[in-house]
Amino acid sequence: MTGSDPALRIVVDERPPPAGGVTRILVTNDDGIDSPGLRHLAVALNETFEVVVAAPASDMSGSGTAIGRFDADYGVDLRRADFDGVKAYAVLGPPGLAVTAAALGAFGSPPDIVVSGVNAGINTGHSVIHSGTVGAVLTARTFSRRGLAVSLAQSEPWHWDTAVAVAIGATQWLIGHPRHRTVLNVNVPGLALADVRGIRWADLDDFGHFRVATADVERQRLQFEVTGSTAGLGPARDTTLCAEGYVTITMLSGIEPEPFPDEPAAAVWSP
Repeated sequence: MTGSDPALRIVVDERPPPAGGVTRILVTNDDGIDSPGLRHLAVALNETFEVVVAAPASDMSGSGTAIGRFDADYGVDLRRADFDGVKAYAVLGPPGLAVTAAALGAFGSPPDIVVSGVNAGINTGHSVIHSGTVGAVLTARTFSRRGLAVSLAQSEPWHWDTAVAVAIGATQWLIGHPRHRTVLNVNVPGLALADVRGIRWADLDDFGHFRVATADVERQRLQFEVTGSTAGLGPARDTTLCAEGYVTITMLSGIEPEPFPDEPAAAVWSP
């Protein structure tokens, strides 16, 4: 970034979400502005909807709902990106920051729906809380927006067209079911569209498809690996179902307080 680059300054916007039908979609991701999955998704959605892209300038995988640290006086650097006619911005920060900025009116009218992806690799299990792809739509939920996170299982070649077809259908479903703050996490098998076995509602696995492979104390290094095994996982859960060729859909909630226990707060601590 240079000193001449425009800077994004976030100012709290108290305007309510737009009324009426869905007219505007924010497309973002955590793989970065140069990800092919992001471009395929944005261009396809732009054929039907009003789309603006705001995505990290570089790979921000694993950022969850983070908005990062920034200078409140200076703002956050961003640049325009060439996206085949779609208005697009590369933001120097994680996807949660891009969604926050969009919801507060940084890129024009706030979006009605946030669509995040297509992520290169699945996001399954309770580990999705650490995913920037999923974190983007959880952030949207805090602004009373609906969200759709779409991730694609790895394959050679990548089947972006399959994931985009699923994303378009799921977006249309969200538009037809304008329930307040609905957020969907969708995982697509790495298959040609004709080979997909179907689509299933799915519970989250206990954690997901990552595991710690080595704890190297001497060199102060933790090593992680992605495992393709679904052994021991529930048959109706997202990792297993996606591995078996199904598109999986999980409806997610944000951070919400649990009901208070039947005892006074002073039982926890009292002065």
